[in-house]
Amino acid sequence: MAPALYLILLLGVLAGAVTADTIRHFYCRHKLRACAHVWQMHFAAGDRLRLARRIVHRFPVPGAALIRVRDLIFRTDDSRHQYLFTVDFTVGIIRGKIGRSRVAGFSEPVTRGQRAQPHPPNLIVAPRQLSGPDAYQYVMEEMMKDE
Repeated sequence: MAPALYLILLLGVLAGAVTADTIRHFYCRHKLRACAHVWQMHFAAGDRLRLARRIVHRFPVPGAALIRVRDLIFRTDDSRHQYLFTVDFTVGIIRGKIGRSRVAGFSEPVTRGQRAQPHPPNLIVAPRQLSGPDAYQYVMEEMMKDE
């Protein structure tokens, strides 16, 4: 087989993988937007509210580094702010870092005109075996129990 054919085959496989990953992300975000609508909340694909720096000290995974927040679902009612999000982070030191993701959330009181709390109270993290909308549902139910 000619090298040009191998290159075309490799580029085709790469394009297929990128397309499949893009479709998967689009489908997952579509489902999260639908969940946000049902819960009367708002959805943002990125960390608009800069929650990553607020949860870094409260994140319950030992050795977690490079913490990043995405797929944020949030709302503010009369007395509380509620946040649900996916946290991407790395763990490991000696044999290289391994990327992980978990769904987490917290609720905090609205502080109009007052100094905000330095760290969010009671960060709730979904179990590892849950992912996607099921993990968001779990965190939402746990937040409702705490209130």
